[in-house]
Amino acid sequence: MTSVDPGTPAVPPNTRLVRVRMHHTDLLGAVYHGQYFDLFEDARTEVFRALGYTYQTCTEEEGRLMIIVRAACDYKRPARMDDLLAIAVTVPEISRVRFSFAYDVRLAGSGDLVARGEHVFAFLDAKTSRPTSVPPRLTALVKDTPSFGWSES
Repeated sequence: MTSVDPGTPAVPPNTRLVRVRMHHTDLLGAVYHGQYFDLFEDARTEVFRALGYTYQTCTEEEGRLMIIVRAACDYKRPARMDDLLAIAVTVPEISRVRFSFAYDVRLAGSGDLVARGEHVFAFLDAKTSRPTSVPPRLTALVKDTPSFGWSES
């Protein structure tokens, strides 16, 4: 588990803590609906970076480009300026050619659900831009990290 500072709750390796800043909010003081997609991407990127897998690893070492083919968000309650959000990243599905990420956004103190989101990625060969399979290293990393919630059922 990781923690931002001594007063911040510890979180599992698949979770990123984010403090709501003014640039995340709308005129009503709540997180603007479009900002959730940036928060999802930041959480996913940093969770995987901490595990040693970056977008650069995907493109340069595995020769693949990640493209989003679906993005969704269900808003449950507003998050407001200075709230501490815990964004958990899980992997509900891996197929030969697609990879999905689910995001669970909660208030870090109370655990109240703020939003749930999803990204589904397909992969292109970096040289030909033709569809290709999910990167093997990414699949192995998810299967070897229990907090992603992956099970081969």
